[in-house]
Amino acid sequence: MASEGMILTNHDHQIRVGVLTVSDSCFRNLAEDRSGINLKDLVQDPSLLGGTISAYKIVPDEIEEIKETLIDWCDEKELNLILTTGGTGFAPRDVTPEKFPTFPLCGLQRGATKEVIEREAPGMALAMLMGSLNVTPLGMLSRPVCGIRGKTLIINLPGSKKGSQECFQFILPALPHAIDLLRDAIVKVKEVHDELEDLPSPPPPLSPPPTTSPHKQTEDKGVQCEEEEEEKKDSGVASTEDSSSSHITAAAIAAKKHPSYTSPAVIMAKDQQPIPGLISYCHHTAGSAGELIPDSIISRGVQVLPRDTASLSTTPSESPRAQATSRLSTASCPTPKQIRRPDESKGVASRVGSLKLHRKLEELRDHPEGNAKGCSLRVNARLPSCSSTYSVSELHYRLEGLKDELRRNRGYNSRVQSRCSSKENILRASHSAVDITKVARRHRMSPFPLTSMDKAFITVLEMTPVLGTEIINYRDGMGRVLAQDVYAKDNLPPFPASVKDGYAVRAADGPGDRFIIGESQAGEQPTQTVMPGQVMRVTTGAPIPCGADAVVQVEDTELIRESDDGTEELEVRILVQARPGQDIRPIGHDIKRGECVLAKGTHMGPSEIGLLATVGVTEVEVNKFPVVAVMSTGNELLNPEDDLLPGKIRDSNRSTLLATIQEHGYPTINLGIVGDKKPDVFKEEGTQSFQNTAETGLPDCPDDLLNALNEGISRADVIITSGGVSMGEKDYLKQVLDIDLHAQIHFGRVFMKPGLPTTFATLDIDGVRKIIFALPGNPVSAVVTCNLFVVPALRKMQGILDPRPTIIKARLSCDVKLDPRPEYHRCILTWHHQEPLPWAQSTGNQMSSRLMSMRSANGLLMLPPKTEQYVELHKGEVVDVMVIGRL
Repeated sequence: MASEGMILTNHDHQIRVGVLTVSDSCFRNLAEDRSGINLKDLVQDPSLLGGTISAYKIVPDEIEEIKETLIDWCDEKELNLILTTGGTGFAPRDVTPEKFPTFPLCGLQRGATKEVIEREAPGMALAMLMGSLNVTPLGMLSRPVCGIRGKTLIINLPGSKKGSQECFQFILPALPHAIDLLRDAIVKVKEVHDELEDLPSPPPPLSPPPTTSPHKQTEDKGVQCEEEEEEKKDSGVASTEDSSSSHITAAAIAAKKHPSYTSPAVIMAKDQQPIPGLISYCHHTAGSAGELIPDSIISRGVQVLPRDTASLSTTPSESPRAQATSRLSTASCPTPKQIRRPDESKGVASRVGSLKLHRKLEELRDHPEGNAKGCSLRVNARLPSCSSTYSVSELHYRLEGLKDELRRNRGYNSRVQSRCSSKENILRASHSAVDITKVARRHRMSPFPLTSMDKAFITVLEMTPVLGTEIINYRDGMGRVLAQDVYAKDNLPPFPASVKDGYAVRAADGPGDRFIIGESQAGEQPTQTVMPGQVMRVTTGAPIPCGADAVVQVEDTELIRESDDGTEELEVRILVQARPGQDIRPIGHDIKRGECVLAKGTHMGPSEIGLLATVGVTEVEVNKFPVVAVMSTGNELLNPEDDLLPGKIRDSNRSTLLATIQEHGYPTINLGIVGDKKPDVFKEEGTQSFQNTAETGLPDCPDDLLNALNEGISRADVIITSGGVSMGEKDYLKQVLDIDLHAQIHFGRVFMKPGLPTTFATLDIDGVRKIIFALPGNPVSAVVTCNLFVVPALRKMQGILDPRPTIIKARLSCDVKLDPRPEYHRCILTWHHQEPLPWAQSTGNQMSSRLMSMRSANGLLMLPPKTEQYVELHKGEVVDVMVIGRL
């Protein structure tokens, strides 16, 4: 999926990138390609490279396959950049990079990349090695090769997710300019070169940079965290910024021209500690200065306290996804559209540029806030020269909200040192950090951008992994997807078999009267041989006796003579001329020994189960079924068996979603109902007790939501929630996902009807990805979005090669008005006599709260959005319909 963000080089066309994973285990589907998938995400991130993935492939550690792929992508597809991951280590089959001499007698092989490239790019390989050595001494065991073939840049990255991401970040500053050079983009290349020429060279360092007082830091440091003087003296760590530094890179110039660019020095993986070279302004956190970009190159904004003060950064912007998810952690701020946070370093940045506010910000800049750990926090403002959207009073109100956020997050850095990747850390949390007290400061507009349906669907499939494999008995294979090829152990039939009931004859004898010498029945091997003038009676499937080479069906014969008691046929007349091989299945006619009868990726049904039984394969390797946990949220919900109370309704979403998932054969877990506010306190003789949500259906603030999510994460692969994702003051779910679980929210609103607030998030724990679908609370919206997003994701997780839903054409039975949003209109499909297309009948009122519109529905009309030319579709028009039930 191509990124919609600005491309770093600002060309008319995007950087076309191929990602090649070299791994025997991934190729055999024994391991998930985490590195390749992660590289695709990094490449497409508009705040990084902003490229488009034009090719993606997994190959085994075989030289010829690697070479063929590289040559095809360079010469035929003409990609701008190829990133390989894997095969760069010391293992015998690590053959991706180098070029060996060919010594066939010695058994040496030639490497792949150096056989393909025409020119080497040793500087990039050196940058990756130096960067890797700063992370771990084991970096010296990597053997990357970078080079050029034609106009394509080829880069070998390590095989691990962490290593490949770090090495990608090390070379990212030079990639856009390198690709411009290969493209022969003369104008762009000249612009960068001119910028470099105009900038002053850095003076040589004659002595260590002086220690700078924390209160004299430059204005673009954002929030700073300072230890007490005694701790600073003990640690000996000084400020890392040298005001005289003006080291300029191609990334700096790109940042000047493209303000959305994020410096690679501050990019972090969710499950990593800050990368060496990351700029840090927390004096009790180790880190080096990295590359400092002068004020003349990039604009700066106000920096406020991130959730994790151990990984502060001064990144100027971030990805749209990060802008959306970070806003949830600043619920006390009255202007949500201006709150942003760098993607993985978790800082919160807000651009509030206005020259007339400069003086007010200067007054508020150094406001100390002490905490219990002896660490002071202060907001430091810097205004870019852009137009204002705030008054002085609004900004003061805003900063007061930020100060409240600082107070809530005191000591938070001691609890969470990175975006949680440890299952133990995530599941240990039982108290939510979501602040539910400042209702007046909740968002008035959603911080999440509208995502198109196509983009949302592609995102779900791209972010959803295929699960691992397991061995099962063939009888349990219904609905499963094979993770192995199945080969026949024997021929079928294992003997020449008769196709019909009749007589085994010698074709050379022709028509005439013949003596019957016996009978061949199914399951028995005849011992007699058919001689000239003789035949043997046979049944369907019975072995053909020796001497016979054809079968004549009983309908083409006449009985001449029988035994006195009528129990035996003695002589028969053959009425037709038989051909050799007539009505005989030869050995291996149906299945030959060693033939692949079922291929990897086959979705098994009754016939496939029968084939396994036929070839005698009783145990097979299949992809695991995803386990799905379902919960409902909301104060108003009661269990279906409960009597209605004032202000309450029965929970239908959970039952409907569980049934929908079970209809497709997936195992489910019922997580019950979770409320979204604190319950009443029941006092009796000086004691108080809180009723249990799981037992009574009463709510217990975001803590219950967090605990229920943790329960689902620990037991299931996919968690489905309904409700709590809209704009209500009690809709905490997205905040819990972001603030407490540190999940990556890929989208929080979809341009569709019904289901606008549909949310999709992922959470990686100890290398295992958990999928979270937060569906709307209206019953119809929940069911429709479950069919649109959840079911295809589950199908992919179980290994189905094409998980997309079935879409057919149908004619409208009545006029249908269009909505400004693409609509999924519930309908019933029926076929009229001798008509090729079915007719789609609307189920009536399509209000999203009316579950009756789903009754008997087996399709969703895929209606386009309304335009000035088209406001409705008329009866008889042909439309697309997504099948959701039996036809």
